Amino acid sequence: MTTEIDYQVLRDVSERAITAMTHLSILPGDDDLLSEKKLKELGIDIDAIHAFKIMAGPETVLSLLDERDALNERMAELEANLAELAEDQQKAIESIKQADAAVKLAHEKFSALAAENAVMKKFCKDAAFDADYEAELGMERGGFSDALNDIETPATDAFLAEVRAQAFNDLCSVFVKDATVVGLDDGDIVTVKEAKDALLHCAEQLRKGGNQ
Repeated sequence: MTTEIDYQVLRDVSERAITAMTHLSILPGDDDLLSEKKLKELGIDIDAIHAFKIMAGPETVLSLLDERDALNERMAELEANLAELAEDQQKAIESIKQADAAVKLAHEKFSALAAENAVMKKFCKDAAFDADYEAELGMERGGFSDALNDIETPATDAFLAEVRAQAFNDLCSVFVKDATVVGLDDGDIVTVKEAKDALLHCAEQLRKGGNQ
């Protein structure tokens, strides 16, 4: 049975008992032969010693042990929660790092695209407002188109290639999903027209999804 402990009372009684037992230990002779009345006359707080013996009994000790065990369990729970929080924090930090890297990469790509776009715009603007453009460059007829084709846009090309690859992956995913819905598997044979119609249908679904 657990006993509710009044810690302040227990502390006060313990401090009084320590003082009383200290005085008792310095008495000359055998204090066991002295009566409580005599000890009180000598200034020994016998009541404090008795009160301490009562309060510090087996029930109090068991209650203290129970509280210690409960605190240990709580500490173990808090340590486990702390470990989980530390793990979650580390995951969050990694996610932030990945997001930061993705943003930097996107910034580099779009900066390169913007630079190429600026070059293209300047080229077209110069060509549009300069009536003698081809003559000044010594171009033959059609030289403008040739010069335009000679402009290199590696960042734009790479970006468009990535867009096409992602579009192809999305198209394949939708195609497989639709094929599964209608009950087709890898062993079924379909005509070219059926495959074409299915792919066009999938492309239309992707367009609708992109506009939502």
